[in-house]
Amino acid sequence: MITVYHSNQLKMLTMLVCQEIKNNPLYYPLSPEVMLVNSPHMVQWLKFSFAAEFGVTANINFMSSADFIWEILALGLPHYSKKRIFSKSSMRWKLRVLLPKLRLKNEFSMLHDYLCDDSNNYKLFQLTEYIANVFEQYLLYCPHLIHKWEEGRVEEKCGDAELWQGPLWLALVEYTKYLGEPVWSFSAISERLLFTLKNTNKNLPTLPERVFVFGLSTLPNYYLQVLEKHMDIHILFTNPCKYYWGNIQSHSFLTQLLSRHRHHYKEDRWISQFRDSDDVAKLFRTGGEKQQLCNPLLDSWGQSERESISLLAQNTPKEVCAFVDVLPSNLLCTVQKDILELEDHSIIGLSARNWDNSLEKRVLAVNDRSIEIHLCHSICSEIEVLHDQLLAMMAEDPALSPHEIIVAAVDIDIYTPFIQAVFSTAPSNQNIPYSISNSCMAKKNLSITTFIALLNLLDSRFIAEEVWSVLEVPVVASRFSINEEGLIVLHRWIAESGIRWGLDENNIRDLDLPMTTQNTWCFGLNRMLLGYAMDSASGEWRGILPFNESNGLSAELTGHLSEFILTLNKWRERIRQPHDLKSWTPICRLILDDFFTRNSDNETELALIEERWHNMLYHGIQVSYRDNVSLSLLREDLSFYIEERHLRDYYVPGYVNFCTLMPMMFVPVKVVCLLGMNEGVFPRVQVPLSFNLIHQKMKQDGDFYNESYLFLEAFNAAQKKFYISYISQSIQDNITRYPSIIVNELTQYISQSFCLATDRDKNVDSSSRSLVQHLENVHAFTSILTLNHFRSKAKSLDITPEWSPTVRKQGVFASPFVNTLLQKHEKSVNLNQFLRFWRHPVRYFFKYGLGISFEVEQTLLLDVEPFALDGLTRYKLDQDLLQELINKRGGELLYKQYRSAGILPHGVWGELCWQDRKIVLSNLAEQIVEHHSSTQNKEILLNIRDMILTGSLNQVQSNGLLRWRPAVLNVHDGLRLWLEHLIYCATGSKGISLMLGLQNSIWRFLPISADNAQQYLEHYMNGYCLGISNPLLVTYSGGAWLKACFDKNLGIICYDDRTQKKAYKKLLERWHGSYHVNGEKNDLSLKRLLPNLCTTDIQAIIAAAEHWFLPVMQSHQEAQSESYTIV
Repeated sequence: MITVYHSNQLKMLTMLVCQEIKNNPLYYPLSPEVMLVNSPHMVQWLKFSFAAEFGVTANINFMSSADFIWEILALGLPHYSKKRIFSKSSMRWKLRVLLPKLRLKNEFSMLHDYLCDDSNNYKLFQLTEYIANVFEQYLLYCPHLIHKWEEGRVEEKCGDAELWQGPLWLALVEYTKYLGEPVWSFSAISERLLFTLKNTNKNLPTLPERVFVFGLSTLPNYYLQVLEKHMDIHILFTNPCKYYWGNIQSHSFLTQLLSRHRHHYKEDRWISQFRDSDDVAKLFRTGGEKQQLCNPLLDSWGQSERESISLLAQNTPKEVCAFVDVLPSNLLCTVQKDILELEDHSIIGLSARNWDNSLEKRVLAVNDRSIEIHLCHSICSEIEVLHDQLLAMMAEDPALSPHEIIVAAVDIDIYTPFIQAVFSTAPSNQNIPYSISNSCMAKKNLSITTFIALLNLLDSRFIAEEVWSVLEVPVVASRFSINEEGLIVLHRWIAESGIRWGLDENNIRDLDLPMTTQNTWCFGLNRMLLGYAMDSASGEWRGILPFNESNGLSAELTGHLSEFILTLNKWRERIRQPHDLKSWTPICRLILDDFFTRNSDNETELALIEERWHNMLYHGIQVSYRDNVSLSLLREDLSFYIEERHLRDYYVPGYVNFCTLMPMMFVPVKVVCLLGMNEGVFPRVQVPLSFNLIHQKMKQDGDFYNESYLFLEAFNAAQKKFYISYISQSIQDNITRYPSIIVNELTQYISQSFCLATDRDKNVDSSSRSLVQHLENVHAFTSILTLNHFRSKAKSLDITPEWSPTVRKQGVFASPFVNTLLQKHEKSVNLNQFLRFWRHPVRYFFKYGLGISFEVEQTLLLDVEPFALDGLTRYKLDQDLLQELINKRGGELLYKQYRSAGILPHGVWGELCWQDRKIVLSNLAEQIVEHHSSTQNKEILLNIRDMILTGSLNQVQSNGLLRWRPAVLNVHDGLRLWLEHLIYCATGSKGISLMLGLQNSIWRFLPISADNAQQYLEHYMNGYCLGISNPLLVTYSGGAWLKACFDKNLGIICYDDRTQKKAYKKLLERWHGSYHVNGEKNDLSLKRLLPNLCTTDIQAIIAAAEHWFLPVMQSHQEAQSESYTIV
């Protein structure tokens, strides 16, 4: 007999289960209770609930519907073996044996077209994986379809997909017979079981006495009809509505529903299934059109479950009603009550009287935050906001415990690193215990991830970064005796020694590429090994330039790295050719032994890898698959096999549970939080296979939930608060991103049903917009280190106090942020420090004023050999080559060093690049030689007001200063020379200061008096003192503006509109950059200070350029040379 229990609370259903177990114990006391639950998350929650009721959870067999069906077949038919002959793992290999032969037949022409160009069998393996998965669904949910094929019945109007699936299934059965396996197909077993059960009224002793089924769709309707005569089936349905809301297909079905009532679980009375019996006839619409429910949310979100309700109702089960009234104490409970009572309170203003005001809407309290929607700027921002909001919830409700909170996302693996970063690093007084479940095993388990990456690596080009990603894993590094400090050193060596990709020339030859050893691992290792024996100053040896870093005791690291690379090469040679399955069997253990250190922490993980590897190959060997298989195919198969299961998929008490949105996973909790509810992300776009007949016919009785109903489950599980967040603006380009349509449906219903007390006199549209704004909490992408915060003396911030000790509890600065910075200036200023400041004042402010460095180390290794010289490499080469030319050396030795170091492009192209740079630098070298004379260092000790400037002015010639750069000079270069010139003149020296650059660019300053130089220096010293406590916007963009509007002849700035428009354009061009020039907006310190350049920022840049660069331009104008380009 089937009994269906309806309740809007899972706790009530659990209580009814406990009552049934207590009041009606099983005939055999030691027989286990059987409960069908398809969600491990709910299983874990049920175990704790039963333990709370009974004192212990014992002798209860929790099973999935699929496992229960297989178990029933095994118990009901003694001839049936529990070994699944038609399991997915077995079927995929059988199909790989059959398809290459069958595809040549006419009925398989569709498959033949797909597999015709598949020399590596990649398409075959992928297709058989999908077909095996679909066949397993047929066996569980559509056995009548399999039975029809086995009887040779094919519908005349069947689709193309069924034309080849039927013969393929029959071939699968025949091949199973050929292998000598039992011929009990699932279809035959089902039919025989059905015949046995239908023709006897006796209870079979091997069948369970009763079974509890959680969820309507957990057990397919087909099996309910078979089993209801032989066991008590109790279906527990968490029903969001107390009235019937399933589909009504016909008038006769409606009449049947009207004749049946639900029994109250506690009181001896019957309850009607319909809210209003007088309007029942209106529920049915002719023409097959589905009736529209009164509540728009249930009508939209419950579409997928309505079919299950109607199918179950056709079995005329006994129905028990146990609904719990919901008190409309807040917004969340009121909307839940609307769904429960099948009511619609939305006011859309169909008439002018109803539209003019919002008096008919229910009033929402301003402090009602039971439903919150948070608009964030990134995934990281979502987690940061969530952490803050959870702390606020717990502060507001001290009784709220972490285990009463569930946080779900469409794909929790995307959020996992951000969850760990935010929740694991919180201060101890703000620590929230958390657990992450539903994570994919391959992504969550480091050993599995590394093993899959290693298999990928052995069948690849051995790109430097991919090799490093395996080596840096601790269990791999320790296997080759490399510690954490050694990894840091090796990472730098790999980058600097010129390693890019390829093990050696043999590896490159196998890839059918031109043979070369340059930039391979062999190339880099040879340099490191030679560096132990000799120095690079000695020149190259047999075309190899020694790598100086690997000398002395550190050479041991080279040996460990060599061992790792040699082990990789050994396995590359061994497994680059396909092998039969038996030959592949021992490979897994051998690879693990060679690359992994086994310890107590990873022994279970490594054993799991071996188990999955052997199980995968075992099924292929058992079905006599004899073709050779490549590593890439096995790797894909292993990934499929691993991802079918999760390492841990449970509800963990005492913790905030983070998980992926899954059916039947929402247990009753106080707070439900949904992350990433964006359009295009949720509902998830699930494209079914084109040949899946279940999806084609849309008559699926199995465990396939609609995403909208999943959202409804989450909504009804929340008792105190329902929290939603999504990304409202792209972090890359600030483009608006929209919420899911389901979120829009929720906000639309709320805004049409409620209004704020202050908005009752507004029209319904205005009050709706106001309420949506009330529900939405916008979290802008802000920074405490923007220029605006340095301009104002008080600024409201949305940050945690730990990030800024100067922020008061109410989030307002008590005084300017910069007051907490350097409060006193040093009496003595070092010359080098002074010049370093003026090279980049903003960077200096962050680094030395705030102690913040934005310099990002190169974390990713380069994976492409040089085809051209990048900007930094070219500048370093130009410096070295220019010095060679100044010293009147031809640079041949330097060329050999650069070539043998792998810095230059390979072959002739590298020689051409070298010659090109030599030609470019020759003219500059000649100019430098012409002006160069002997130099000496000049000690500096200058009193500038209350400051003392000390240091050494380097390379001072008898006639002045000579500087050069192998680049086109800019205003910043002029500023640096100008400052050195002022210091030089302030000491009483008389000489010309000259800086030479490429393309005849030059800066030159004539001598000035010591007093004038002191006055100028005082001006720039004041700037230094100001700039170490407030950011000084001395930028290249400002220099571009000044250069464009400065009149060289008059020595003034032109402020006419035409000139200023041109100068403004130059400023923006320099700020945003171009294909050839990196924009200044990409400078990390400026990006932090000016995240979005506005008019006020541009004005500040211009003012700074005018204040600090103008004296440089004017002084330069005092001595021009026709042979040079004035910068």
